[in-house]
Amino acid sequence: MSLLVNKEVRKILALLTLVLFVGMILVQISVYINAVHFKNEMVMHDYQLAGYLSQKYPAMELEIQAAFTANKLSHHLKKGKALLEQSGYKNNIQLYLIPQVNKFYMINRAISLTFSILLSIAILMVVYLFLKHHYRRIDRYNDDVNKIMNGEFTTKLDDHEEGSLSKLASSINMVTGSLYTHIQKEKQSRVFLKDIIANISHQLKTPLSALAMYNEIMNNENTDNEVIARFLSKSENELERMQILIANLLKLAKLDAGMIELNKSSHVLNDIVERVAESFEIRLLKEQKTFDVKSDGKISYLCDKEWMFEALSNLFKNALEHTVGGNHIRVLVEETPLLIKITVEDNGQGIHSDDINHIFKRFYRSKFSQDKQGTGIGLTLVKAIIEMHDGFISVESIMGKGTKFAIHLPKLTKL
Repeated sequence: MSLLVNKEVRKILALLTLVLFVGMILVQISVYINAVHFKNEMVMHDYQLAGYLSQKYPAMELEIQAAFTANKLSHHLKKGKALLEQSGYKNNIQLYLIPQVNKFYMINRAISLTFSILLSIAILMVVYLFLKHHYRRIDRYNDDVNKIMNGEFTTKLDDHEEGSLSKLASSINMVTGSLYTHIQKEKQSRVFLKDIIANISHQLKTPLSALAMYNEIMNNENTDNEVIARFLSKSENELERMQILIANLLKLAKLDAGMIELNKSSHVLNDIVERVAESFEIRLLKEQKTFDVKSDGKISYLCDKEWMFEALSNLFKNALEHTVGGNHIRVLVEETPLLIKITVEDNGQGIHSDDINHIFKRFYRSKFSQDKQGTGIGLTLVKAIIEMHDGFISVESIMGKGTKFAIHLPKLTKL
């Protein structure tokens, strides 16, 4: 891209050219004035020399006049040089010993220094004013970009001038307009998704509730058919699994659609963990698994109590699904100056190394655990909830020894 396309560059180049052109004219004028001044000094020197000779040799005035006006030849130069060098008048004589030459040097030095300073100041002023205007415009664009980043998408950068900055501003305006259009469409999509979710929730809950009721009625009927009893038990389990799956899907869809607004307030995390444990108490006894909580004391955190309960419940449920009778589940709540860490650890079967990088993907099912009855979205839901609290989740696992999930919550969280 040619620099001359930029109007501001053309402007500064024109100003610098003007300054240099004026400088050259001033130099020529200065040279001419100095030449005239030096000529006058030389004439005055010749006057003094002629006067000295006339006074010294009054009978030779005509010869003296002829000496200044006649043509001089090369042998005259050699003769005069040899004559004056005998008295020390040579080319290497110091300037201060010849007053006229020394005066001429001092005047020219002062003029050259003054002119150089003035020319430098003029160039620096032109460059300074250009850069001042240039960077003031950049700062203005930067402020506008910050406004756009803070959500003020109606902000427009000034792109009415010529040059690269105006082209950049125009491009930013195009990107902002496109982004604003995309956001508006996204809002419309979220509203549409919200309505779809509400309809799906209403349409699915009713038949599932009816199926659960029919299944319960059949279970209460006395029958000696073991096959029917076994299938009724399986049907009950599958209905319960479907209810959990649909509930989790609706929650995840709401999170994806941005329909959830966290109601944050200070809560004791230990109490939330104990509440989670109580909700699984019967299952723990039935499956003969043990559980305990360790902490650094009562630890409070600014969070949404119900969504934090949901995240911890899914982690606890995941641990139950991947342990067997006699295994142990432990929850550790720790606090540091920067963050709060909640660890859910078990000594179950562990996670295969091929799965460790995929377990948070929705509907991911490991080929090594096809016998498990998980929905495949529990950990995805946990990750989404924790990230809504500005935290993150990590996992460590060794096959055959167990798994450790750690929730990291920053203490400098926002309301």
